Amino acid sequence: MSVPHPGGDPNANLYAQLKRDVLGRVPQITTVEYVPDDIEAKQLRASFDPDRLDPPTAPESPELTIKWYRQDPHDWFRINYTDPNTGFHAGWHQDEDHADLGRTHFQYSSGDEEDRWGIAFNQQTPSLILWEIVEDLLEEVRPNYQYANEEA
Repeated sequence: MSVPHPGGDPNANLYAQLKRDVLGRVPQITTVEYVPDDIEAKQLRASFDPDRLDPPTAPESPELTIKWYRQDPHDWFRINYTDPNTGFHAGWHQDEDHADLGRTHFQYSSGDEEDRWGIAFNQQTPSLILWEIVEDLLEEVRPNYQYANEEA
């Protein structure tokens, strides 16, 4: 069960910045939208072109959802990647769900396999943290966890 965020509303200006400065610049991402819409903007949802991913996946578009609350002393966020074609899920969470792992953790599930562990980011600002997550997803997570058990 998930621990709810500590309160407040997502920062719509932050979402606009993340959309413009990060998600809009990732060539594998084809669309970015505010959920439920650009007026309420509770989260962002980015869709990947399945053919632009390495390795490709198809036919449905994998998604990255971002829910971020600015607050002191630490922001609360959940960034989740889901590939509906394979059932793979990966999440980067800074919340209170797994206090034993520290403030921030990574988790994934693929078939019968799942794991989670504490992580730390090299960056401090939301845009740079999101860049770090997207790079990690494309360069490490998908190849090493989504496709780790497939025959070459």
